[in-house]
Amino acid sequence: MKRDINKLYARRESDQQEHKCEVTDDDYKRIIPKIETISRLAEIESAVYAVYDLHKSNYLLQSEEQKKIYGLAGSKGQNVDSAMHYGRIHPDDLAFVLETDNMVYEFFSKLPSEEKKNYKQVYDFRTRTVDGFYVRHMHQSVAFELDKNGRTWLSLVISHLLPDYRKNEKPQRRLINFKTGKQYLFNMEDRENSREIISKREKEVLSLIGRGYDSINIAGKLNISVNTVNNHRQNILRKTRSDNTSQALMFCKRLGMI
Repeated sequence: MKRDINKLYARRESDQQEHKCEVTDDDYKRIIPKIETISRLAEIESAVYAVYDLHKSNYLLQSEEQKKIYGLAGSKGQNVDSAMHYGRIHPDDLAFVLETDNMVYEFFSKLPSEEKKNYKQVYDFRTRTVDGFYVRHMHQSVAFELDKNGRTWLSLVISHLLPDYRKNEKPQRRLINFKTGKQYLFNMEDRENSREIISKREKEVLSLIGRGYDSINIAGKLNISVNTVNNHRQNILRKTRSDNTSQALMFCKRLGMI
């Protein structure tokens, strides 16, 4: 079913304009040490770190890695805004991203305040760099701070590059409950795809691969044949649509599958 970009944009803008929080100047002062800590983390890892202020619809923190993608590295006078963010997304992924953002906003708006920090939004999409190339990122966000009424005030965003991932691969999305491990899917299309989530045994195999075990050692630890291990490896690649187990391992970790 074709998504209407204009309607998705309009809903996104409406949600942003209507989302106002009960916060004061003292709240912004209080949060400074936390923002500074995240900024230091961003300096030692090659990932995009950002803290988004839903009350003011702007960023309180944008790491240099994020600015680099948009050609703003070292710039103190210009920051990435929503228009720039959505404007750089691959045309084939844009409706998916807008739809996901809208549905996640609706999901969180109905959650009890005490549960909002229990969830992580994870999805991937392609963004155009300043050099004109499209790169795929695994985008993760959590409710970082709530206002006194339990509305989401700040969102922490961490985005990792998915190197060498298949260029035209269809994006995926999940909303994961930290405490229960339950994954929430968004529509019928996703529910159909959810049948392809890796099985418990495949998770065990992939976890052992991540710990450096080869197929022979995995077979011994799980008391199965090497042929069965290799079948699991092939199924993992197929289900995660990866070219190798390193991609599959990284992708499953980001999605919270393992």
